[in-house]
Amino acid sequence: MRIRATFWIAGTFLLAGAIKAQEYRVDSRLVLVPVTVVDGRGAHIRGLTKESFAVFEDGHPQAIAAFYTEDTPCAVGLVMDVSGSLKRWLDREKDSIHAFLELSNPQDEYFVTTVASTPSVLSSGSDAREIAERVRAVRAEGWTALYDGIRFAADQVRRSRRACRALFVLSDGADNHSRITKQELMRFLVEADVQVFSIAIGETMAGRKGVQLIEDQRGIVLLSDLADKTGGLSIRVRDSDDPADAARRISRALRDRYVIGFQASDSSDSAKWRRIQVKTDRSRATVYARSGYRSSAAIE
Repeated sequence: MRIRATFWIAGTFLLAGAIKAQEYRVDSRLVLVPVTVVDGRGAHIRGLTKESFAVFEDGHPQAIAAFYTEDTPCAVGLVMDVSGSLKRWLDREKDSIHAFLELSNPQDEYFVTTVASTPSVLSSGSDAREIAERVRAVRAEGWTALYDGIRFAADQVRRSRRACRALFVLSDGADNHSRITKQELMRFLVEADVQVFSIAIGETMAGRKGVQLIEDQRGIVLLSDLADKTGGLSIRVRDSDDPADAARRISRALRDRYVIGFQASDSSDSAKWRRIQVKTDRSRATVYARSGYRSSAAIE
């Protein structure tokens, strides 16, 4: 959910060692919360301090035990919709991936997944140039198993030891061939603690029929919901827009993040969904973060 100045977020990691960014030594569980804050023009707000934030869990104030802004290396799943319906968008998808990689951290780890009738791994590793070359050779064809593809990519990313784990999805959000449902995908992403960033491809309205417009809107809403629920960002682009600009904005969102940590509460109900509220003292700010976390994830 996107709101101004106040936002709901959560993310859970088990920390047994030191957080290098601030040399924190942690002997108990922490809930680590990635936060992105932008101003009214969409520019990322840098330079905020721990004192700029307040954190609440289920309405109760929590002491901030960790806070850092380091550009942490990420495990990023690049999810390309290469189904036949997006054939004419494929070159711009490739340009977007290239633009995203240009601003990446050299230590980032990538998992490139293509989505058509079935998902498949195109490439993996930390060599951005090699990733870009493999992407250039992709062709578009087949049905769209988008839900399956996103889950497949998230499963790869969540196995990484990187603290930052995210997906960058390029798609129109349509699905006509998946085995899992939207609800199953959403639950998996939240519990896997993987943020979803996406470029939501939308056609112009001219010449589109009523049914097509409904399907288009349904796809845009899907990608927006995935981003809102996981704390990522979804940017809608149309024929007249340059998706590479959106890709750069998403890459910067991964680079310019705050991470806030507080101790997880003990709970007898390990499956309880906990709502996290974080407030910033910056006025007219828009923030992006996930909507909550399940307490079982804090005690794994």
